[in-house]
Amino acid sequence: MLLSPLGVQADVVPVRPFPTPKDIPSKADEPSKAEKDYRRGRQFADGNGVGQDYAQAAKLYRSAAEKGHAAAQYDLGYLYAQGLGVGRDWKQAAYWYRKAASQGDAEAENNLGALYATGRGVHRNDREALHWYQLAEEQGDPEATSNLGMMYFRGRAVKRDYVRAFELLRKAAELGYAVAQNNLALMYANGQAVAKDYAWAYAWLDIASEKISACADLRDRIAKEMSAEDIAHAHDLGARERGLISERTGASQSPGAFQ
Repeated sequence: MLLSPLGVQADVVPVRPFPTPKDIPSKADEPSKAEKDYRRGRQFADGNGVGQDYAQAAKLYRSAAEKGHAAAQYDLGYLYAQGLGVGRDWKQAAYWYRKAASQGDAEAENNLGALYATGRGVHRNDREALHWYQLAEEQGDPEATSNLGMMYFRGRAVKRDYVRAFELLRKAAELGYAVAQNNLALMYANGQAVAKDYAWAYAWLDIASEKISACADLRDRIAKEMSAEDIAHAHDLGARERGLISERTGASQSPGAFQ
């Protein structure tokens, strides 16, 4: 049963929270104009206290981005990548992701890497993709960690190395990233870097299915090759991993389909 993994992922919905109290300057040090524009832009993008308006968000992000605000640069790049409030423009997305990435923004580093990996808005360049993924992975970005793992899996800009791919995918999977969970499961199912293990494959696919519905079909295909005892073992593995993911990320994991 040779199963194929999912490919490069990027341009996830921004998940930056509004500034917490520790992020907000004191009254003696009022937020800069760029920070005010960024916060207001987030309100329009999220529909927080105002009607959702991506076009207005883009204007405010641009005002902040042009003043060097890294988060605004990232979010403006995202709007261009998704065509929200502006026409979809991969070159502009790459431009603003690069601005944010040059300031060390991990999400921007990952997304710029993905543009190089796919040739969107820039000339395809696997070495550049690898470079940006590595920088983001060093900051603990799970999506970049997964994407870097797939570079090793496919041997793009590096020598193919299933062991290194497995290590990186497991790291991202344990941080709750569903694409990595899917791809890690398929390495278990295919016996790549590890002995074939359908119980682990089933467990990771079931966890991933909470965010990627197609993983449930793969899980059910694998279940046909398993005994009731194997599935019970997978149940135990999945329950343990869900608990560990919750501890690491602070996000709750549902009990899954096999509970």
